[in-house]
Amino acid sequence: MTQEQMIIISSSYSMIALMLCLQVYIGLQTVLFGIVLPEEALKDPSVRAIRRNYALLTCGFAVVIGGACLFWLRQQPARGLLILTSSILLLMIASSFAARLSRISAQHLKAARGWKAVVQKKRTASLTAGRMHNPVLSSWWYSANAGVIALCISFAIARWDRIPQVLHLGNCSFYKTGWTVFSLNFVQALNITVFVCYNLLISRARTSLDPQDREGSLQKQLKHKRIHSLLAWGASLLMVVFYGVAQAITLYGWKGNLLFLSGMWLCTALLVALFGVILYMRIKGIDQLRDVPSLEEKHWKWLGRLYVNPEDPALIVPNTRGFGWTINWANSRSKTIISAILAVLVIEFIICYPIFNKYLQ
Repeated sequence: MTQEQMIIISSSYSMIALMLCLQVYIGLQTVLFGIVLPEEALKDPSVRAIRRNYALLTCGFAVVIGGACLFWLRQQPARGLLILTSSILLLMIASSFAARLSRISAQHLKAARGWKAVVQKKRTASLTAGRMHNPVLSSWWYSANAGVIALCISFAIARWDRIPQVLHLGNCSFYKTGWTVFSLNFVQALNITVFVCYNLLISRARTSLDPQDREGSLQKQLKHKRIHSLLAWGASLLMVVFYGVAQAITLYGWKGNLLFLSGMWLCTALLVALFGVILYMRIKGIDQLRDVPSLEEKHWKWLGRLYVNPEDPALIVPNTRGFGWTINWANSRSKTIISAILAVLVIEFIICYPIFNKYLQ
C-alpha cells in the first residue's frame, strides 16, 4: 500500500471520528441526547460532564478501533476499502453505545434534579415566508454545476478518437466504451439531482414563529435555511469538479498524483466549510431553533435521533442538533424520500466501488 492510500484511509477515518466526538457540542444546548432540559440546567456541572464523558468515550473507541484496523491494514494491505468501511461501521456502533449510556445518565440526572422542561404547545406557522423572503438559492444556481458536466462531456466527445482503448485511474484499468467514458458524468448528474432536491426540501421546511419574538425567530430561520442552501450548492460544485478531474485523469492520461491531491483538497474544503458554518451558527445563535412540536421527548426515538410524530403534518422539521433538518418518519411521504436517497447511494456505490476498491489496494 502506498503512502497516498494510507493517508486517504487514515484521514477519512479521522474526519468521521472527529465529527462523532464533537456532535454532542453541536445543536440545541437544552437538548441532551434527546432529553429536553430547562435553561437553568445548562449551568449544572453534571450536564457538562455528560457531554465531556461522551466525547472522551467515543474518542477512546476511535483510538482502539483505529489501531486495530491499522494493524489489520498492515497485514492485508489489499483490503483497504473493506478495512476502512469496517472501521467506520464499528466506530458508529461504538458511538451509539456511548450515546445510549449518556442518554441514560441524562435521564437519571433530570429525574434526580427534578427538572421540568416546559415545552410550549402553541406555535405560529409562517405560510408566506418562503414566497416573500426567498430563503434558499434558486435552482438556477445549479446551472453552473451542470455547466461543468457539459464541459466534461464536450471535451470527451471532441477528443474521442484520442482516448486510448484502455483507460487507467490509479490501479484501475477499463476498456474504452461509452459507459466507461461517461459513467462519471452520470455520477455528477446524480450528485446535482440530490442537492437540488435537498435545496427544495429546505425551502419547504416548516417555519415556526415564536409568538414572543415573531420577527426575530423568522429572521433566524431564514438565515438558517440560506446558510444550508449555500453550503449544499458549494459542496455539490466541489464534488462535480472532483469527478470531472477524475474523468480527465482517466481519459487524457494526466500524470502525477493529481487524483490524490484533488481528493484531499475536496475533503479539506468540505471539512473547513462545515466547521466554519457550525461555528458561525453557534456564535450567532442560529443553531438554537425552537420548533415547538418537535421538542417533545416522546416524539424522538432511537437515542433521540429519529422524529416520529403522526400528529404533526410537517414532513421536514429542524434537527435537535441545530444543524440541518430531519424527516418526520410518521409522515407517509418520508418513505418515498428515504427510498430515493437509498437508491441514489446504491447506484453511486455500484459505479464507484470498482474504482475505490482497486485504488485503495
